[in-house]
Amino acid sequence: MATTMDREQETLWDTVKFLNQLHDKEKAEILLKTTIEKSLRLMNVYTPVVLQLHFSIPGENDLDELKQLDAAIRGKMETSQSEQTFEEVLDYIDMISKMTQKPQETNKKMLASILEKKTQKTVRVGKRAHAPLDKLAAAEANKESNQQFYTTSEAARKLGLSDQTIRRMCENGKFKGAYRSEGGHWRIPEDNFITSKKQDKKIDELFEQIDRKNREAGDVDEFDL
Repeated sequence: MATTMDREQETLWDTVKFLNQLHDKEKAEILLKTTIEKSLRLMNVYTPVVLQLHFSIPGENDLDELKQLDAAIRGKMETSQSEQTFEEVLDYIDMISKMTQKPQETNKKMLASILEKKTQKTVRVGKRAHAPLDKLAAAEANKESNQQFYTTSEAARKLGLSDQTIRRMCENGKFKGAYRSEGGHWRIPEDNFITSKKQDKKIDELFEQIDRKNREAGDVDEFDL
């Protein structure tokens, strides 16, 4: 049986395809980045390099292949993480890279970034005694900047995860610069995510428009329009 996350990911991929059919390239690219962001986080290979990329939306067959590979990898990650599973992750990253102007360079940067983050995580575990001081310094730096922040509930809604999972990710240092407010609530810097709050708002407005059209048309499937 498909989980809520599976259904949400399927909807995201299908909506990217729908927007591409409408030739709304800007919204399609924004939503594609959101979809990729969720996929990579769930595969535990998230890389901020994706934020810097400009994508050319591929054809329907390629989008369907990405969607199917995404679902297959996440399904295997839930039960086991074999060598074959990680080979498929590499295939997924290779497909993403091919949607950019310089595929080989992009692939190399993404893999290097993933390795760097894994290394930083290992070092952070070895220096856990200094974590409170590091978080305090990060909090002070964030307060002095014009950075936008997400609450744990906003981040949970954005990534399709539970609030509890986001709080645990904050505690484990998964979000760079995340800190607790004076009231004890986590605040997560916007630059941890591929899309900004402004872009998220555009995506929400898009889904509202689709829902409204569905209601006016008698709940027809938006992908058949």
